[in-house]
Amino acid sequence: MYTEENARGRFPLRDILLKAIVVIIFLILIIFIITKLTSSNKESNANRASSNYDKVFSENLEKMESAAFNYYTKDNLPKEVGEKVELTLRDMVNRNLLVAFTDADGKSCDVNNSYIRLTKNDNDYTLKVNLKCQEKEDYSLMKVGEYSYCENAICKKDSSKEDKNEIKKEEPTKEVEITESSSNSNNSNIINNENTNTSSNSTSNNSPQVITMYEYRKVINPVLSNWSEWSEWEYNNNRVNAVICGLNDANCLKEIQLYSRIEKVGTTNDGEAVYKRVHYFSYRTRTLISSGSTDTTWSTYNDTNLLNNGYTYTGNMR
Repeated sequence: MYTEENARGRFPLRDILLKAIVVIIFLILIIFIITKLTSSNKESNANRASSNYDKVFSENLEKMESAAFNYYTKDNLPKEVGEKVELTLRDMVNRNLLVAFTDADGKSCDVNNSYIRLTKNDNDYTLKVNLKCQEKEDYSLMKVGEYSYCENAICKKDSSKEDKNEIKKEEPTKEVEITESSSNSNNSNIINNENTNTSSNSTSNNSPQVITMYEYRKVINPVLSNWSEWSEWEYNNNRVNAVICGLNDANCLKEIQLYSRIEKVGTTNDGEAVYKRVHYFSYRTRTLISSGSTDTTWSTYNDTNLLNNGYTYTGNMR
C-alpha cells in the first residue's frame, strides 16, 4: 500500500535541497547584516577622521592668522592702494613667527603655496591667509585696519570697542585753547539786573572753550633696491650665521642662507671613505636708495587732510 512514509522515502533529495536552500538564505542574511555593520563602522570612522582633519586644519589656519598680525608692523604695511605684501609659510617659520606644524595625518603642509597676503585698500586692508596641506587647501579673507584699540599695528574691526573709543575721545581731557566771546545776549544773562541800564553795552564775558588735540603720525619707509640673485654656494669655513632682513629694514642690506650635507672628504690609510658634514652659505645684497622718515603733528579729530595724506592716529591726545 502506498503511504505518506513511502512517499517521503522516495524523494530524500527534495528534502535535502529544501534544507540546503534554507541554510543558504540564512547565510546570505547573516552576510548582508555583517556587511552593513562593517560598512557603517567604516563610514563612521571615516567621518570622525575627516572631522579631526578639518579641526587641525582650522587650528593651523588660525595660527597663521595670529602670526600675520604680529608680522605686519608699521614698517611692513603696504603704503599705496593696491600694493600687496606677501609672506610664505616657509618665510614665517624661518623668521620664527610660528613653529612648523603638520596636518592631522602628521604630514607637512605646503610651505611655498601656503602664505599670508595683505592688500592696501582706500581706508583699510584685506588680509588673505591661504593654507595648503596634503588633503585640503582653503583660505580666510578678512578686512583689517589701523584702529586705535589694536594691540598690534592692525587688527579686525570691533564695533563694540570702536564705540567705547569714540565716547572716550569726545571727553575733553585738557584745556589747550581759549577763545573770547562778547555776545550781548550772553552778557545780559550774567549781568546783575540792577546794573543793566549802565553796563549792558560795555561788559563782556570770557567763556572758555576746550579743544582736544590728537597726535598724527606719518611713516615714510626707506626705498631699497631689489635683491640681487643669490650667489653660488661657498664653503662656510668661518661658520657665518644666517641673516634674514625685514622688508623695510634700511640697516640690513645683505641676507645669508645656509646649507649643509654629508660628503666624502677623503679616505683612510686602509682605503675606506671618510664622510663628514660640510657647511655652505649663499648671500644676496640690496642697496639703500633713500632713507625713511617719520613726521608727527597735532590737529583736531578726523582731520581728513592729514588722513588722506597717509597720517594715522597714534592714540595720544592733549
